[in-house]
Amino acid sequence: MQASGGLRGVHVLWMVVGFFTLIIGTDTYFIIKAVNTFPGEQVKNSYVLGLDYNRELEERTRQAELGWTAEAGVVVDGKAALVVRFVDKAQSPVTGLRVDASFFVAGGGRAEHKIALTEDAPGEYRAYLDDALAGRAEFRIAARRGEDSTTLFSASKVAVIP
Repeated sequence: MQASGGLRGVHVLWMVVGFFTLIIGTDTYFIIKAVNTFPGEQVKNSYVLGLDYNRELEERTRQAELGWTAEAGVVVDGKAALVVRFVDKAQSPVTGLRVDASFFVAGGGRAEHKIALTEDAPGEYRAYLDDALAGRAEFRIAARRGEDSTTLFSASKVAVIP
């Protein structure tokens, strides 16, 4: 008569292999989900932007010479809207600008939304955020005059979309 096999070395081996397979599989799943929802980069071509840093400093100097300031935020008046107010050195509204913005919502994937703001009141520009997810959003705002493609003023703002 033969005694029952009990726990043998081969059983322990398969338990250890199964345990690590489960752990590695779970970690892989969570890493893929995390990278797909937010890859960690603020701009797609960060290396090229780093090489062109002197141009960025020149643009900031030109913008500072204008003396404009901007105030931006998300307001809710039935629907969520991005509102940006521009004033010059004398605190007078800056009118006649073409204002565009792009934003992404943290945790909303890689989708970047682009919107064009219209002037509602002197110096106040607004765009409704119809298709935006609720959450923390980072806005990049650019102002130009008329059909000129040169950006006169740029700013970024982090706000919560309700």
